[in-house]
Amino acid sequence: MSYWRTVIDPILSVILPEQCRACAARECDLAGGVVCADCWQNAQLFTKETPVCRKCGAVLITALRSDSATCKACDKMVFDRAFACGVYEGAISSSVLALKKQPVISRRLKDAIRDAIAGNPGVEADVIVPVPLSKKRMFEREFNQAEKIADVVSQCLDVPVDTSLLKRNIHTPLHRAGMDLRARELTVEKAFSVADAESVRHKNILLVDDVFTSGATVNACSAVLKKNGASSVTVFTVARAVQGRF
Repeated sequence: MSYWRTVIDPILSVILPEQCRACAARECDLAGGVVCADCWQNAQLFTKETPVCRKCGAVLITALRSDSATCKACDKMVFDRAFACGVYEGAISSSVLALKKQPVISRRLKDAIRDAIAGNPGVEADVIVPVPLSKKRMFEREFNQAEKIADVVSQCLDVPVDTSLLKRNIHTPLHRAGMDLRARELTVEKAFSVADAESVRHKNILLVDDVFTSGATVNACSAVLKKNGASSVTVFTVARAVQGRF
């Protein structure tokens, strides 16, 4: 069913354009997917001038702006660095939510991913690893949105994707709004494992997911990868949840 939707829905979007899922005021075009051109124009995408934590990519307040500043909240995170396309709101959040339901990445979202990768030229990666879904959620959704994002990143970096390296052992509940970091950490504790330690040892890994919220999920994945000998783990997500605007 998802295959036919992948083929048919882009055609229908031209014949019967839908209302923008971000503003509900304008019609979408094929390039923007489920988001109109105006909302994409206003998307809060990160640039070299955006003040972000050099480790986790969190948007920093004015007083902390510096090329070497960190937010301090990520000091105990085990990944080496995380970065994203932009803020989880408007065009980006609407596109991410749509991607969870239909495995189609619009041209504008692909452009945002390419720009984010190009804007971070220091990324070292031997292999790209998407955060895996549980068997239950994979059965319900029929695809893993993180794999779709990883495929675009792979094209940008010319680095292979390995969807079998990291395993999700248990089905974990979706993180609810208002959960603190410790509560989120507990839901993913021992949730992940490595299929083959030799495939991880001494590798620089680029871990890919759709949204970085608290960082609990990507940190749990990173911990397992590092425990099995990964040299470094860099995290890339389409969106970064933040408390305020920059």
